[in-house]
Amino acid sequence: MMEARRPVASLQDVERVPTGITSLDKIIEGGLCRGDTIIVAGQPGTGKTTLGLQFLYYGATKCGENGVYASVIESGDKLKRNARRYGWDLDRLEKEGKLQLVSLQSTMKAGVSTALETVLESLHSINARRLVFDSLSALMTAFESNAEARSFLHIMVKFLEGARCTTIMISEVPWGKRQLGTNFEEFLGDGLIVLDASFNDSRVRRRLYIPKMRGTEHRLEGYDYYLTRDGFALAPTPIPPDKIR
Repeated sequence: MMEARRPVASLQDVERVPTGITSLDKIIEGGLCRGDTIIVAGQPGTGKTTLGLQFLYYGATKCGENGVYASVIESGDKLKRNARRYGWDLDRLEKEGKLQLVSLQSTMKAGVSTALETVLESLHSINARRLVFDSLSALMTAFESNAEARSFLHIMVKFLEGARCTTIMISEVPWGKRQLGTNFEEFLGDGLIVLDASFNDSRVRRRLYIPKMRGTEHRLEGYDYYLTRDGFALAPTPIPPDKIR
């Protein structure tokens, strides 16, 4: 008697977490995989913070998923001010217990472990399912070696995966550089979204690329994107090969 074959998990079995950016979700099968950690890397001014805030705001207002924005750089007041430009009321979400803005500027002085404990306590206190960490680049300066940083990030990513907390980690790319941080963060993440800004015909042109997204069929072409009154939005079609300069 032949042994029955074990059913193979289909693409539909993967739980998707919509980012709140409809045009982005369309090219990544509806959203990020639940519990994944995604690196969002780009130069200053490319909209990394906006993407992260939109991810959290959409989760809290449309998906019933609480979120934490943990920042080594920006204060809560600045994040709220920037969010108001898009009509996102972060004060209201904080009062309702759906969002926490955690400033790690002073906590980092006590050490990386203390900063991590602060983030984990915030996640637990509001049962958060989404996290934005800003930024990996600032965090890396606290380590004495790349080996120490890699070990720490590996433990952090595995914990978040076990907690099924979908995470966006922001990584700064200096102008004129292509290397992402210390050149290993992108290997630890489940996905990598690159936001690139370049001068084209006397203006800045913003483009999004997805070199890596585990468990997801995604487009490899670049997309123009825009920061509109409603937030982050991609052009409906990829950049034609003859238009890439």
